[in-house]
Amino acid sequence: MNRRRILFVGGTTGGGVATINNEVAAIFQSAGYECRQLDTEALKKRLPVALAYVAGYALLVLEILRFRPRTVYLQCAQTGYLHQSLFLLFAKILGRRTIAHFHAKSNLRESCSSAQWRRIMFSHHYTDRMILLTEPCRSSLVDNGWTKATHVIPNFIDIRDLPESFPPVIQRDQILYLGRMDEEKGIFDILRVADRMPNHSFVFVGNFADKGQEDNFADRIAKLDNASWLGPMYDRRKYDILARSRYLLFPTRRDEFPMTLIESTLLGCIPLVTLVGSVGEIIEDGFNGFFISPGDIDGMVAKIRELDTRNDLQAIADRARERALAKFTSDGVRDHLLSIVEQA
Repeated sequence: MNRRRILFVGGTTGGGVATINNEVAAIFQSAGYECRQLDTEALKKRLPVALAYVAGYALLVLEILRFRPRTVYLQCAQTGYLHQSLFLLFAKILGRRTIAHFHAKSNLRESCSSAQWRRIMFSHHYTDRMILLTEPCRSSLVDNGWTKATHVIPNFIDIRDLPESFPPVIQRDQILYLGRMDEEKGIFDILRVADRMPNHSFVFVGNFADKGQEDNFADRIAKLDNASWLGPMYDRRKYDILARSRYLLFPTRRDEFPMTLIESTLLGCIPLVTLVGSVGEIIEDGFNGFFISPGDIDGMVAKIRELDTRNDLQAIADRARERALAKFTSDGVRDHLLSIVEQA
């Protein structure tokens, strides 16, 4: 077993959890650790979900035997926690140190059913250290009986990957949706907004959750001359389109700690977002973005029209960038992350 080898388990492409998985691995690689990735999301794309987990557990065992890491580091979400956390159970059986990076809601206990909560609490038997996104989430876990070490690491990105310069807000005109293409994220709400605002340009970027929604969306967007879907984008292409957008329109009905908000504020794209999950940890209404309500088409149209008349948008974008630089970059979490693994 090599003390400076880490096996990361989780997705490597797609949404915010995959982004964090890659960013965390990059921090440890830059610190001289040997790292490998077990991409569980890639398995789910090729196999039925149940079979993908079985295959994932088998691959985990093989990777541990071949790579001989000291630590297994899992990215996990509140939905499907039991199946994800079993990767740590198998790792613990094989004598490895285990770390869960848990992307959960701030009000963790209240947002779980009794059965879900029991599964989470049972996992403390094979989880050495737990990383949470916010202090309220950590407190919810500890106050209700979690006894293992816990740490708070907010979502973050490496600003070295961002464009060095980007246009001021006044020179941007498009309204962007960036994220998973799913009804619960508000993509059909945005189409209705676009229909009401023919003089504005709306752009969608992301992967669809399922084929049925994709077909429905394609039928509806084809009727609009001012909206387009560009498919998924990653890394530089994603950052470039954020840097060309005036507003991020994100009327999601469910989210935890959206990476899209951090990326948009760092690139001068003003977020219009639902106050769900830990959004309030990133956005302060009127200071560095604005809160909207999902399903409130009249409210979204009115907010965009109001903002178009304001002369302080650049100041809002500048404040948003300053806050994101101070709180949500890899430089700010690097030492804490390294210490967590070294102490595990």
